[in-house]
Order: sequence, then structure tokens, then C-alpha cells
Amino acid sequence: MDNNYSTQPVLVELLLRRDPKGCQHLCESYSSKLYGYIIKIVNDAEAAEQLLDMTFKRICKNIHEYKQSNLTFLSWSLQLARAESIDYLYIIKPKTAQVNNSYHTATESETAIDDITVLNMIHQGYKVYEVAEMLNMPVDEVKTSIRNAMKQKRSVN
Repeated sequence: MDNNYSTQPVLVELLLRRDPKGCQHLCESYSSKLYGYIIKIVNDAEAAEQLLDMTFKRICKNIHEYKQSNLTFLSWSLQLARAESIDYLYIIKPKTAQVNNSYHTATESETAIDDITVLNMIHQGYKVYEVAEMLNMPVDEVKTSIRNAMKQKRSVN
């Protein structure tokens, strides 16, 4: 292969062969797009850096699952970045975050569920009742969390 790594099939082939040039090109070409997407979800620069690293590792580990006919490489990579970000918001962040009534909704068990997490789960394709079931919340609280998250996103933009 020549030094033209700009085409998606060449990049995928390099990653499948575990070629270090593929990883280098992946980082150089996709860092800014993936980081920008992750930071919009988690709203935390330090966490976004870590999630970007985790996303690159996940891309390299799961490259054999990528199907070129279904998605572009960027779309597939963004899906992995979204999954990492939602995992962070759903699992890691609520454990370490302080309860803030303008940003969190308290459940009956006094744990906090991040409104943005709920909204991102909806964007991921879950139905409102599925999110309510997974988080052990009433459907009305899930809907309220979605509205709060949408207000918060509007105020940030």
C-alpha cells in the first residue's frame, strides 16, 4: 500500500491488520470530530479526553465488526463514541456527582439520575417507558428529565 491513508477502505484495512499507521491516521483524522461529539454529550473536557481515548481503543478492538455497506466509518465511530459517553453519564458520573436540583432528578431511593443521561438514552433509541423501567423511575419523571435536559441544552447553546 502507498502512503495515501485518506480513503476509508484503506484505513479500515490498516486497522484490521493492526498496523500502527492505521491507529496514527485514525487519531489524526477523527480526533476533532469525535472529541467535539463527546464533549457535547458529557459537557466535561477532562472526561471527554478520557472517553476519546476509550473510543479509539474500542474502535481498534471492534474494527472487525464494522460493515462498510451499512455505515460510513465516521458514523460507526460516532456510535461507539456515543455509547462510551452514555456509559460514562449513566454509570460513572451519577456516582460521583453532587445532587443539584436544577440538573438532577432525585429518585425515591435518594440517588440522582442525570437529566442529560435520560435524554441521551432517548436519542439512542430507547422508548420513554424502557428508560423508566431501566432507571426504576416513573414515566412522568423520565418525561420531566427529558424536558429539563432540553432546556439545559438550549441554555448552553
